[in-house]
Amino acid sequence: MLENLKRSINGQHLLVYFCLFVFWCFLRLFSQNALDLGWGFFPLVISLPFVPFILVWLGVQFYRNVRLYKQSFHKRWYVCHCVFSAMLLVLFVLHFF
Repeated sequence: MLENLKRSINGQHLLVYFCLFVFWCFLRLFSQNALDLGWGFFPLVISLPFVPFILVWLGVQFYRNVRLYKQSFHKRWYVCHCVFSAMLLVLFVLHFF
């Protein structure tokens, strides 16, 4: 039963990673077209409160999965999580440069 709960939580993290990727895609799309559509800095102002929380959560997840990778026997699952969280972390950080 504990293994099913653990797998369910890992599956939920994959869903959260997917939702964050979709959010980043919309943020990128709106940011690129904001001036053409006459919105100005509206997408940037709306997204700024969310991005620090997203970055902290992704950083914590990355650190957690690296730590679990070093301790666990099933390393493949944690490598997958590390790759997804690192990719999203880089995308969100590079979005503002």
